[in-house]
Amino acid sequence: MFQADWVYHGKPLNLFQTHPDFSIFCSLSMYGEDLRTIQWPELLWLKRSRTNGSFYGRVTDPNFEKSIKTRKPVDFSGRKTCALRARFWLRCVTRMKQSIASKGGAMLVCHGKPEEVLAKLPGGSLVVCQSEPVSPEQTDVEDQVAKALSSHCELWRKWGAMSLYHRKDLPFPLTDGPGSYTELALTLGWEDLWRSPGRTADATRIRPPVAAPEVWPKAVANLELPGIMSDLVLNDERESLKFLGYTAEEIEEDLQEPVLWDLPTGYGPAKGHDALQWANLAKPDGWLRISHYMAVGCISAREILSRAEESVNFNGVAHRLLWRELHRLNAIRWGRRLFWLQGPGRVERPWSWDSAAIEAWKAGRTGVPYIDACMRELKQTGWLAYKGRKTAGFYFVFILGLDWRVGAFHFEDVLMDYDVAMNYGNWVVVAEVDKSSRGAHGFKSVQDLAAWKKEEFEWKLSAEKKNDPSGEYLRKWLPELGKLDAKHIHEPWAMSEESRKTGGCVLGQDYPKPLGGPFRMREEEEEEEERRFHPNDNSGNRYTYKEFIDFAMSKGYDANFGKKCWEEARPVAALQEENEQLRQQLQAPGTPGERTGKGSLEHLMDFFASRYGSL
Repeated sequence: MFQADWVYHGKPLNLFQTHPDFSIFCSLSMYGEDLRTIQWPELLWLKRSRTNGSFYGRVTDPNFEKSIKTRKPVDFSGRKTCALRARFWLRCVTRMKQSIASKGGAMLVCHGKPEEVLAKLPGGSLVVCQSEPVSPEQTDVEDQVAKALSSHCELWRKWGAMSLYHRKDLPFPLTDGPGSYTELALTLGWEDLWRSPGRTADATRIRPPVAAPEVWPKAVANLELPGIMSDLVLNDERESLKFLGYTAEEIEEDLQEPVLWDLPTGYGPAKGHDALQWANLAKPDGWLRISHYMAVGCISAREILSRAEESVNFNGVAHRLLWRELHRLNAIRWGRRLFWLQGPGRVERPWSWDSAAIEAWKAGRTGVPYIDACMRELKQTGWLAYKGRKTAGFYFVFILGLDWRVGAFHFEDVLMDYDVAMNYGNWVVVAEVDKSSRGAHGFKSVQDLAAWKKEEFEWKLSAEKKNDPSGEYLRKWLPELGKLDAKHIHEPWAMSEESRKTGGCVLGQDYPKPLGGPFRMREEEEEEEERRFHPNDNSGNRYTYKEFIDFAMSKGYDANFGKKCWEEARPVAALQEENEQLRQQLQAPGTPGERTGKGSLEHLMDFFASRYGSL
């Protein structure tokens, strides 16, 4: 906990920002009512106690009293914060503690539940909370703190600086804002943020960042609170993690390799400079390198925007920050619905909870090279480029058919730049459960769903092969595929058995067989998917499986109706074979065609074409 003995109207003041795992507090005094003088929200820090496993939805609302009591808990077998991410938090907090000490102040770091720690503050204390309304768990913590302080202290909740816009400046209520990126940008006064950063004269204001205090008053003497972590513990990462409840195995696994705390990034400008940096977003490194620092509040969105204003990439920075703002506003509007299996869109469809498939995905052992490389990079570094997150999520949800929340929970556990609104907001979009108008309604099995989405996934894999034709990214994270040539490293299942043996990549032995596969890489011009005629369609048109499903849903039917139509339809190849057999029969000696002449043959073929279409 950061602690300094400031006074507000004669009372000790304690500032905190909630987080379901790490709650931040600070004893401060404010000489005015503008809390924006605190640019960094991590000022007094508590680590909530955590067991080895976490039941989704039962962290701060164990009986679902604020949701739907009939809901059943799902054991996602994670801490919500892995040891690597905890190390990052500890480093940020320790650096802040050192910075405050250098300016004459002091900070206390506590391990425990905020409501239990703050309940021990002296009577008459004023506690100011930098609220985070994007997360129900975080607002639950605020409610619990308010209840704990009600008899002897006062609690204020303030908006803080985690959002780009202050809620009082928004031209719409928080519960009823624009639902799309473009609509939000226009509403806030951005003229065309997809192309330029121009703003209208009456654009919604973005408050400027305010510098952190240069001088801190001396600490309150002899302030004792539960769970204080000593400097001796804080300065030793191994001891800190042990103090926070991590096992020896978790700690050793986390400390065995050095961590690149400054994440990699793509660079510009290049020829024909693109301020939005689309090319860099197609690479594994991504673009900006500060998302993890912004996620924990070391720097605010307003500070980033202000610093980027004169740069050549200002358009791109503003564009990305507004996406973040959209997810934050959506999270506030959706509340607990953001974490429902059916999502905010209340989409009903089948799901799987195959534990073997889940663990294979987490470990990077699915047998799909690009997915495995992404998941191993994530596990080892706490980082994954945006495109990797979305493709790995798509595979998890649609090809494996797994509960999207399990994937989102895993990302929460391991991502150093985890942000509740960005993470869960992106997952509901990928899973197509964010809106009722989207989503695969009406499927009866995850197998049918996978068949419908398989072609789309294959195009995604093909795009990654195009982005990394040599397989450099795959070789970095999948050493067992290192001997494969560039042609096959993206799809080892396409190799001959002899070639796989030579390359040391026997599927099921050296490398897993592809779950949900095999898949094929697609080019712009290639052989079409299987198409079929439906006997009741006199147009002669031929459709793929996906087109049957899409057509059924566009007419208000469910996906199962489209599947039934596909099963009733006749394959083009089968009709071509029947057509050829009919030709041979009609042209054979002694057949009606031979006896009656060419005119009758043409008549029969015209009838066949009118029924099945021209082949």
